[in-house]
Amino acid sequence: MVITLVSTPEYTEGVDTFRWLATESPNNFQLLRQDYSIISETNSGGDLAIEIDEAFAGAENDSIVITDTAGNTYAGTVVTITNPTHLITDIAYPLAAAASYFNDVTLYAGFYFEGRLTVNGVLYPLTIIASPDKDGYADLDVSGILRIITSLGKTGDYSSRLMAETNKSGRFTLEYRPCWYGSDEGWIPAGGTPSVEYYYAECVRSEEQGSNLHEYVATDIQDAPFLNQFDQPVYFMGLPFDLSFIFPATAEANVTVTLTIYSSLNVPLATVTEVIAIGDLDGYVNSLNIDEATIPAGAAYILAKIEV
Repeated sequence: MVITLVSTPEYTEGVDTFRWLATESPNNFQLLRQDYSIISETNSGGDLAIEIDEAFAGAENDSIVITDTAGNTYAGTVVTITNPTHLITDIAYPLAAAASYFNDVTLYAGFYFEGRLTVNGVLYPLTIIASPDKDGYADLDVSGILRIITSLGKTGDYSSRLMAETNKSGRFTLEYRPCWYGSDEGWIPAGGTPSVEYYYAECVRSEEQGSNLHEYVATDIQDAPFLNQFDQPVYFMGLPFDLSFIFPATAEANVTVTLTIYSSLNVPLATVTEVIAIGDLDGYVNSLNIDEATIPAGAAYILAKIEV
């Protein structure tokens, strides 16, 4: 049996791969089950005979589903095992396209995929289950767990210029395995060993936008906007105010925050520059806090910039 991770919610653009995901959207890791690859096919008295890539572990009369290279599926049974790699089925020959692989429904009865997440370094106790379709494909959607691990309260309490919102964001790795009645298969890390890290943020996205937050993630060659609903949020004097942004993982030690305050005539009134040790801030959504005490009289708007 071969289990393939066909697709993930990551997004690639040029040399950059983005793995920041919105929790309120489907985040599907698509898996494909292929029990046996079909090397060749022949006509056996009007029925399909196949040569497979390894010794058949099933038995005669097993129910199977064959998939051809065009994606068509054919349900049938194994009639005769002429040798360990040569089978005769009761499926009519020829198929619409070349036979590609088949799954043994009887041998792996009750088949499903199971996934588990390690969130911020801790193995989450609940697992995710997905049953494959007739072709062997299944979508393992991790968003249900991502929604559970976020919470209502903000971590940022306006006591520092930058604060990581650990209740609203974080990182995870995924492991998955095939399961059937009586099975005890090992876990397979997504992306190889060690597992690839993905990041999540409590965000809502439309179906057209997809779950990946790539446009809000800064890179060496791409700036990114703040993670806010409005392009120009309104600051109400006397009330707490912060701007959210995705702080991608970095090897740098410090980050520079620059606030430039302008008058209504577009004249700079003041500039606040602060160099902040990154520490544990990266890999989370952060809040950039703007203290009322730093805003001079006559201020009309503020430009905020964060540089690593």
